[in-house]
Amino acid sequence: MPYRLLLATASSFFSAGSFWMFLPLLSVSLRGEGVSDAWVGVISGLPWAGLLLVSGFIPRLMHRLGLQRMVLAGMGISVLVFLGFAATRSVPLWSLLCLALGVSLGLRWSGMDTWINGSVPDHLRGRLIGAYELVLSGSMAAGPAVLALTGSTGRGPFLAAAAVVMLAMAMLTLAGREQGGITENPGTVKAMTVLRAELAAFTGIGLVGLTEACNLSLLPLMGLGLGTELHRAALLVVVCQTGVAAGAFICGALADKLNRRVLKLVTGVAMAVLPPLLPLALAHGAVWPVLILWGLAQGGLFTVGMVKLGARFSGVALARAMSLAMVIYTLGGIFAPPVMGGVMALLGPAGLVYGLAAVAVAGVAAIAAN
Repeated sequence: MPYRLLLATASSFFSAGSFWMFLPLLSVSLRGEGVSDAWVGVISGLPWAGLLLVSGFIPRLMHRLGLQRMVLAGMGISVLVFLGFAATRSVPLWSLLCLALGVSLGLRWSGMDTWINGSVPDHLRGRLIGAYELVLSGSMAAGPAVLALTGSTGRGPFLAAAAVVMLAMAMLTLAGREQGGITENPGTVKAMTVLRAELAAFTGIGLVGLTEACNLSLLPLMGLGLGTELHRAALLVVVCQTGVAAGAFICGALADKLNRRVLKLVTGVAMAVLPPLLPLALAHGAVWPVLILWGLAQGGLFTVGMVKLGARFSGVALARAMSLAMVIYTLGGIFAPPVMGGVMALLGPAGLVYGLAAVAVAGVAAIAAN
């Protein structure tokens, strides 16, 4: 991987890690201020609202500011947000800062995806995108690990998060300006045109978004409901997400060698077939290989979708595609957990995996039709 891409990838790792550090810190801090669980949930959702609000403006911002400056601006907003959290204990102000952090996240997420996907050579696209997604998966574990070192009280953890983002800014500055850039008028490429052109890729990305969100929030509850011990129920998420990270790299490499449509269908079918096996696997002590394979399928389907988008689009169309992928993934993550929670209430704990399998069947049908 060229050193500029290495620096950009490292910058993404630290920047994303600060966000995954912030989410549990926010919940703990709000509880410490006496905020009810219901309002903790509402305020914790505000970053995603901010992301959705800014998503439609991202191609125009890339065109006006340039890709590097837009991402650096997003990182700068994150630094100010974390410093704001350190400076005040006002919950209403924290709510506004959460919205601002969502704007920052949208600029950084879609901006870096556009940068990386627009910079890799076609013959290495799958391997390099897979490596990039593997690194980002690692940031989900690294963020909470830093929080464990700094503690979750006082100003310290917020200042540490700000320092991590400043390190990311320094790395991105050293990486230099992006190659090329957006020279076309963003208004010449409509979001619906991009969506229709690669509907199968976007379907797979949305399927992974909703599945991962349910893994993180509901999979331990399913384990507990089926009689699994608490520590083992928590490990279900760890093992599955390990598979997701590995699947990104493995299927990314395969995407450079094999037919990408076939890879999407194979990983999609695996996402439909494997979840219903989990209750039986839990009962017979064989849950770990099933979880690993399920995670591999999730990471693979997402990465192959991103590879397809990068190979198909360039310039402003790529910016639209990366912004759309971010929005579709996020919407799946917002709406799926409450829906699947309702399915679990109706069908019992195993309703989670049956519901996810049913959605995956619909997703595979859509991928096959396109």
